[in-house]
Amino acid sequence: MNINIDTFNDWAAKGKDVKMQEGHVDAVNKMLDLIDNKTKVFKQSFKFLDIGCGNGWVVRKISKFKHCLLAEGIDGAPEMIKKAKADDSENTYYLQNIEDWTPNKKYDIIFSMEVFYYFKDPEKIILNLSKYIKKDGLLIIGIDHYKENLESLNWDKEYNILTNTFDIQNWKDFFIKAKLDNIFSIQYGAKEKWEGTLIVLGNKKT
Repeated sequence: MNINIDTFNDWAAKGKDVKMQEGHVDAVNKMLDLIDNKTKVFKQSFKFLDIGCGNGWVVRKISKFKHCLLAEGIDGAPEMIKKAKADDSENTYYLQNIEDWTPNKKYDIIFSMEVFYYFKDPEKIILNLSKYIKKDGLLIIGIDHYKENLESLNWDKEYNILTNTFDIQNWKDFFIKAKLDNIFSIQYGAKEKWEGTLIVLGNKKT
């Protein structure tokens, strides 16, 4: 049993995935802006993977980019993948437990919004995924639950989930240990009592 997968599966069945999508739009757009401004990946042909793709809305968005050759998503919640496939027959979606999954190809962009703190060992997953990033590609993640964001620290009880809590430097260290370069982090959308979405980006140089 995976409490997080069960909870998100239930949310998708109840239509809560749409509200989640709406709540993440601004942060995701910021992440895409950072990719565009800090790398050249969007300016040439690229392959994209969304880790924890939910109903597939980011995959659909990216697939429309001029230079996108491939856009894929993976999620562990059956109802999320069911919705993704129902709304999108052109792109590929994998129903897999991400913690046990190994890609069968390399990508120019591995992207994730609001997923990595659900993993038992996010450092291990970042290390594994780094092997599947093409040279000059990147990993970018966005997370709202981290140690400095005090408002997020009660989410386990509030939302029936199980989280792993790390501070900002921990997350940057995970990227460093995976031998990613030019690591950049920003807290986006901060307001009163909310420290914003932590976005971390790292490039694969070799």
